[in-house]
Amino acid sequence: MTPSVRAAAWVGLAALVAGCTTSAKGLARDERRDNRRLQFSGAGVRTLDVRTLSGSIRVTGDNGSDVRVEAVTRVEADDDAGLKAGLQAVKFDAEEKGSTVAITLRDDGENTCGEQEWHRGPAWWDRRRYSSATELTIQAPRDVRVRLCTVNGDTVTVTNVTGDFDVSNVNGKVALSGMGGSGSATTVNGGIAASFAASPRGESRFKTVNGTIEATFPRDFAADLQLKTFNGGLFTDFDTQTLPVEPERAERAGRPRYVYRQRGFTKVRVGAGGPLLTFDTLNGDVRILRAVR
Repeated sequence: MTPSVRAAAWVGLAALVAGCTTSAKGLARDERRDNRRLQFSGAGVRTLDVRTLSGSIRVTGDNGSDVRVEAVTRVEADDDAGLKAGLQAVKFDAEEKGSTVAITLRDDGENTCGEQEWHRGPAWWDRRRYSSATELTIQAPRDVRVRLCTVNGDTVTVTNVTGDFDVSNVNGKVALSGMGGSGSATTVNGGIAASFAASPRGESRFKTVNGTIEATFPRDFAADLQLKTFNGGLFTDFDTQTLPVEPERAERAGRPRYVYRQRGFTKVRVGAGGPLLTFDTLNGDVRILRAVR
């Protein structure tokens, strides 16, 4: 294939459907590949906004000026008819909105991650006869700001991005490495692992319910930390200074009684202090580590 032909394949939609196969369980399986190249334009912070329901998201920052996306949608169904319906139902939309590139995956037109008015779906007897997941692999400018949202995401991965981040998963892990911005990383059932090439510039939050939070920072790291776990331990490689915890909040619960609510955070300062970074889990450790070099 000549370079010009390869370039044309990137610019347009490349839907390559592999041959249908049958699994050991008797289920039919197939996949579709979509490739896109999208451009930023106009003023404002370049922002990558990605929303999906099922499947992993992987974003890597590089020296390019555009966004390159490969989406691999895999469908599993009871039969060939269900397989065909599943491949047709999953829609891959990519839009250039000035300084924002928006990528959205929808299944049968339903709302996707981050959208309200969740649709309950059809009755049991009219349920879908397929399941699907889309694996998104994205390359973007290193300084891009990222907003990533999925529900059943296995792992949401961001690598070598210096812009701010807002990363949300529900049933899966969050993995950040080589980061240089500040922001939020949350999930419910999964751990969070984050490493920073430069200390966060502003207030940041890392939160899960079931999982360990492990964050690695440069050796000259300086910040104020809020740490909390219920079933786990709090650990750090850095020398810290304990900070006073905010007073408990009293709420009137019928005269003359008051209810006192314990916030439950341990607050410490690293170095000379700096932005407030919050690490919050219910079942798991919180580990704040110093980079080896």
